Amino acid sequence: MGQRRAPAAPGISTEREPVTAEELTAAGVDLERDFPGATVDDFRRYPVLSEGGWFTVIKHQKTLVTVSREPWDLFGPIKPLSYGLLPA
Repeated sequence: MGQRRAPAAPGISTEREPVTAEELTAAGVDLERDFPGATVDDFRRYPVLSEGGWFTVIKHQKTLVTVSREPWDLFGPIKPLSYGLLPA
């Protein structure tokens, strides 16, 4: 069977942003020790939704191992009309 991809909702997209060597070092990653043969280009940053809410993660794309996970906005990429009206 051929591979079929479900279409994304119109207007919603997420880019998997590249990370720098400095960001990986700050996350405690030693490429030689933790991911032998991997390069900085093998890692990406993007938002994920889990049972604990939205997080911004850095993952090794070949293994999907998370090397960094930081809390993000309450609604993630969705901005309600009231966003910014109430004090933080």
